Amino acid sequence: MEFYEVVNKRRSIRQFENREIPHEALERILDAGLKAPSSNHQRRWELLTLTDKSIIYNLAQLVRPYPCRVVEPKTPQQEMFKIAYPRQRSMIEESACVILPFFKQKYPMSEDKNGYGLMDYGATWALVENMLLAATAEGLGSVVHIPVKKEPEKIKEFLKIPDGWYLPTLVMLGYASPDAEVPAQVKATVANKVRWNKW
Repeated sequence: MEFYEVVNKRRSIRQFENREIPHEALERILDAGLKAPSSNHQRRWELLTLTDKSIIYNLAQLVRPYPCRVVEPKTPQQEMFKIAYPRQRSMIEESACVILPFFKQKYPMSEDKNGYGLMDYGATWALVENMLLAATAEGLGSVVHIPVKKEPEKIKEFLKIPDGWYLPTLVMLGYASPDAEVPAQVKATVANKVRWNKW
């Protein structure tokens, strides 16, 4: 698939078929992630990759679906709320693979006065985007879940993660269900979102 086609085709998919992903495809996706730029070339990442469905199911129980009171969405954001909120747990349960991109946290973001804490955090999101695009190129659906409230601690405890490692998101991969609901995108184009040479 040509690069710009991949960029335009990538969407957040929250419903997956019950189908395994070939190991070779997962290795290509993980390798694409690891090619991302990183702060000071440190690449302080560890990608905990889950393909065991029983582990994935138990992990999903640590994430609760969120209620959504939107009945008739009037905006793309409301449509996303209606589709995404109730599926925060099920999209993990249904996925064929969950990748947890931990990074070694050298500078605590809560005490960061110089912006250093954002370097490894930002690099990890570059890694995640590479994987999302690679998954699209492989014909897979993908979605992320950002752990909130007590979820990060529960996930680290469940997976026995050592201290000092930070988890910005979970990445779910799988073959998209034919009836997967996908909300409309907010319009973001060069014409309406880019400013040239001045604000």
